Parts: sequence; C-alpha cells; structure tokens
Amino acid sequence: MAGRSGRAVWFTGPRHIELRETDVRSAGPTEITVRATRSLISAGTEMLVYRGDTTPGDRMPPNSEGTLPFPTKYGYQIVGEVVDAGAESGYAVGDRVFCRHPHQDLFTIDARPAYVVRVPDGVGDAAATFLNLTRVALTGVLDVPVKPGETAVVFGQGIVGMMCARIANLGAAATIVVDRFEKRRELALRYGMAAAVEPQDVASVVAELSHGRGADIVYEASGAPPALQSAIEIAADRGEIVAISLYGSHLVPLRLAPEFHFRRLRITSSQMTDQPRWDWARRTEASFELLRRLPVDDMVSRTVGFDDAADAYDMVDRDPANVLGVVLDYARG
Repeated sequence: MAGRSGRAVWFTGPRHIELRETDVRSAGPTEITVRATRSLISAGTEMLVYRGDTTPGDRMPPNSEGTLPFPTKYGYQIVGEVVDAGAESGYAVGDRVFCRHPHQDLFTIDARPAYVVRVPDGVGDAAATFLNLTRVALTGVLDVPVKPGETAVVFGQGIVGMMCARIANLGAAATIVVDRFEKRRELALRYGMAAAVEPQDVASVVAELSHGRGADIVYEASGAPPALQSAIEIAADRGEIVAISLYGSHLVPLRLAPEFHFRRLRITSSQMTDQPRWDWARRTEASFELLRRLPVDDMVSRTVGFDDAADAYDMVDRDPANVLGVVLDYARG
C-alpha cells in the first residue's frame, strides 16, 4: 500500500483539541496498517493531558507523539480493521485488532504483542475499546486480590473504578463503591454491588457491612486526593489500600496518625508492569474474557463522530455526572 495520510487527535493547549493531518507510512514487514472503527476516551490520564495537569515525570504511552504538556498526540485504546499487513506481522487484511495508539483514523503500527492484539469473537468493537482500562482494573485486583469473605471498597466509579469493583465483586463477600455522582452509583447497584454511597457516608456503611471490622481492601480509583485519606480511615487492622489513580499535578496531603500506624496498614501503588505468572499477554487474555462476562454496553454514555472529537472531550470534562464512557465512531467522520 502506498503512503497515505490520516487525521489524528492532538492536544494543543489546555482544553483544546485539533484534528491534524498526518502522514501514514506503508506497512513494513513487521507492521500493519489499521483503519479505525472505534476508540475510547480515558477520563483519567487523557483528561489530565487535556486539562494540562501533567507533571514533568509523566510517561507517554507507546506510539504517542509530541511532548508533554503540549502539543501531543496521546492515547492508547483504539479498535480497527487491518487494511495492510507486513509478511512477518502475523496479521492479515480484515483482522479486527485492538491497538495501543492515539485516536487516529488511519495509522501504521508495529505489530508486536505489547501494541496490538486480535479482538476475539464475541467482543464488539465498542466493548473492545475497554480492553486497556479493564487491564488497569484487573492489575489493581491482581496487585492485592480480594479473598472470599472479605469486604472491598472502591473509590471512584469511572470506567476503571467500575471495572475494578465488578472484578473484585466476583470474589468478595461485599463490595462497596463510593462516588459523588448518582447515575454512577445507580449503575453500580445494577451491577450487583452491596452498596453505593456518597463519600461522606462511606465510613458508616463500611462499619455496618463489615460488622465493625472495617474494609479489608480499599481500591482508590477516583483520582480525587481526599479519597486516599478516606481509604486510610476506613481500612481494617492490617488492611490494604491499592492506589490505582494517577493524580497528575494535584497534591495528595495525608494525615497518617493514628490509623495508618496503629492499624499497620499497607498502601500499594498499582501499575501495569508484569507480575509473577501474569505477564502482558495473560492479562490481555483475561481482560477480554472479563469483557465477555461483564458487558459494558451500559457504561457507554455517548458515541460521538470522530469529526466532533473536541465536543466529546468537552463532554467528558464538563459533565461527569451524566457521562461515563465516550466512544469515538470513525464511520461518522
């Protein structure tokens, strides 16, 4: 295939999006060229970039371009169809693939497993865009697994927090979620959570459902600095706290006495690095299986044409009470 051009989402200033023309190289022997069908906006790290809240130490995802804070082409969850495949890529024209690549309608990418994976039958394109965030949630639960009979609490019911709660709830005696937005709490209850509460009510509900023991495990996925303090306060003796959130440039002040020391709590940072017995490929396979078992249709609040990407980001930024997952549809633009 001769070299072509595509259009990509670029962050060019605080809360400013542009669709820029970009050259698309021909696929080399180990590369594939992909025509996008769907991609998912991350309300976590992507919105930090969108708002200009990154820090000098933040890392760029694979296949991103530019520099932080601006301008940058940044993103990591896009699904499409292979339109050209190198002889050594392992893919064929027509294959459906998930790629760790920014939002772009046509692109060429190295087909190594860390960047590209086939979308299995039974997982639609929109659902497949949830792969990366499902893998983030799964990694948090793998970092500190929930044991039968334990009480788990998840702060934040964005996509990562909601998937974390759903995965934890497969084994927990009770899973309690915390979010300030009513629609997210209602959806969590439909997904089978024991309770869904506002932040100011979490301590009393945890005390009731844990019979006074406190939360065995607390997953912090809200991105709100005060949530980590609340996690310390509600954890049981020798309880564990998993910090999934990336806080960007926001300061996270903590009061550690008396709970942190007297209860001998442990805080674990969660990141998608390989773990014993759980390499990248295994977590990818498990995440796709979770997407078969845990449908995400109700987690897609809006589907927006690619031409209107700027409006989609504005929607995620300004209306979190009503917007959870926003998918870009490349057939519309």
